[in-house]
Amino acid sequence: MVGKDDKRFAITWKIKNFSYCFSGERQTVYSPEFYAENVRRTKWILKISQEDALLSHFRVLIKRAEEDYGPTSVKLNLKICLISNKGFSLRREGLVNTEFSKGTEKGFQELLERAELFATRKEEFLPENTLTVHCQFWEVCTTTTETEYVSARSQMTVDRKLFLGTVSDFSELNPGDSSEVKLQMRFSEDETSVFVPDRVHLYVMEREDYEEKLKLCIFFDYEVGEFFSCKISVFDVEAQKLNCGKFDFNYEHYGPRILQCVLLPTKWDLMAKESLYLPADTLTFHCELIIVTGVVSQLIKDSLRRMEDLNSEAECSSSSAPDDFKNIYSDDFLYDVNLQTGAESFPAHKVVLSARSPVFKAMFADDMKKTVTKRVDLPDLDGGTVRQLLVYMYSDKMECLEWDSVRNLYAAADKKIELLHFGTIGFGDFPWSPIGKGANCVL
Repeated sequence: MVGKDDKRFAITWKIKNFSYCFSGERQTVYSPEFYAENVRRTKWILKISQEDALLSHFRVLIKRAEEDYGPTSVKLNLKICLISNKGFSLRREGLVNTEFSKGTEKGFQELLERAELFATRKEEFLPENTLTVHCQFWEVCTTTTETEYVSARSQMTVDRKLFLGTVSDFSELNPGDSSEVKLQMRFSEDETSVFVPDRVHLYVMEREDYEEKLKLCIFFDYEVGEFFSCKISVFDVEAQKLNCGKFDFNYEHYGPRILQCVLLPTKWDLMAKESLYLPADTLTFHCELIIVTGVVSQLIKDSLRRMEDLNSEAECSSSSAPDDFKNIYSDDFLYDVNLQTGAESFPAHKVVLSARSPVFKAMFADDMKKTVTKRVDLPDLDGGTVRQLLVYMYSDKMECLEWDSVRNLYAAADKKIELLHFGTIGFGDFPWSPIGKGANCVL
């Protein structure tokens, strides 16, 4: 039975685009460093490592920083688990009465199984290619359930590019010949990206058992990333795709400027069905490129402290309804829509957005008649404004902001989504307010 003097710390770490985390030569992905003030002012980091791609498990580790403001050694109880797509804990592990000196690292070998993660239970473990790890720890010598919560996010930045190209007079190509592919379309999921191939060539390789294999070479005029994945198809006359192979490359082994892909069908495989694949003696390619450019991490601290024990619903009963309501947002629990602004994505709940905004209500009501929206783009808003907007929508409170941030928040709430109950704000209650204490202001 826990008493009332423990001080706990909990972090929920989301890793987006997790399947690309160990591309190329990368063996470890790190969380942002986090500071557990109420656990003896210690500093920590979580990490997931792949020591060998052939091993059946990833290792999940927690490490205390080499330098922090805490004592030389601290004894902790710790539990760590994975969070499923439904918000439930999976694969719980723990430590009891364990000593952490500065620089100490502890690992959990059995927590993350590769086969389950990428195959048999992928939907549970990796919804939208996002892995969620939850870790909670507290000092052995004290007993309370007061907990400070921190949310951390890491994201592999992935650039997806598509292009369509053609090769004319295909039948006239002989072993050793090459032909430049005419790029018909170049586009991407992110229209602001500048990444495009400089040129693409198709080579007929020297004869190997008279197969005349084809090699597609994609050239770049600058270094674009650390890992590449390339999926190539050939279109037939009915616009159906013939798979020509998926190819993975990393910077160290292949260099940054050229991808060389030996296709599955040979020249004679295509010539044998020329009426299907070679109308007017023209071959049409479809190519999808995935470029992993690095890791962007962000730490978001939830300053709300609440009473909660992950193992006991009864111990949560003393928390207030408004606090619990905000916690649903803070923990990304059972969300069903993402608000997208620039490179940032914010999970939310349609029912909450609909209750707070007639704009969202109309949008999601229309979904019931058409397709279901899972993403709402807000290109005119910055990430900070959307984050503060969501905090207000879930809690009816504003966090302490700079004056310019408040103006942006008001403009977004009033003009963009017609947020209810946002017509007047008690700006005077903030110490930095340029107007009087307790005053209201309509901007």
